[in-house]
Amino acid sequence: MKSKLPLYLAIVVSMLVSAIAFPVLAAEGPIPMWVSRARLAYVGRSSTGPDAVVGMIHIRDATRAKVESATVTAEWILPDGTVFQETVVTAFQGVARFSVWEGRGVYKLCVIDATKEGWLYDPSLDRKSCPVFTVH
Repeated sequence: MKSKLPLYLAIVVSMLVSAIAFPVLAAEGPIPMWVSRARLAYVGRSSTGPDAVVGMIHIRDATRAKVESATVTAEWILPDGTVFQETVVTAFQGVARFSVWEGRGVYKLCVIDATKEGWLYDPSLDRKSCPVFTVH
């Protein structure tokens, strides 16, 4: 009786390979990237530093893979109405971490652009790119 193990392994390997997310080849044109998640949170005073409102912008590609080394530009709107831009590069997990502190009130962080050579930011794919957070 022939063993079915090699056939079983071939099927499992085939299924695993087809489940892996491969980025689109750059030769086919720019790879689309988008904001998959954008959130703000308050980080209270601790031994590691002062109060801050932290923005986490998650960048993904067409296959939902994390995009490392993308340059993300966002605009802060602070409680006193001040508006300024900040640019951050995504870390290995595809997250750009923004940080600011101006006291209590409403904070807003809006993604303006994301760039990476061979990639194209498509804001129409964004789930949420302009979170708002209130510090009481």
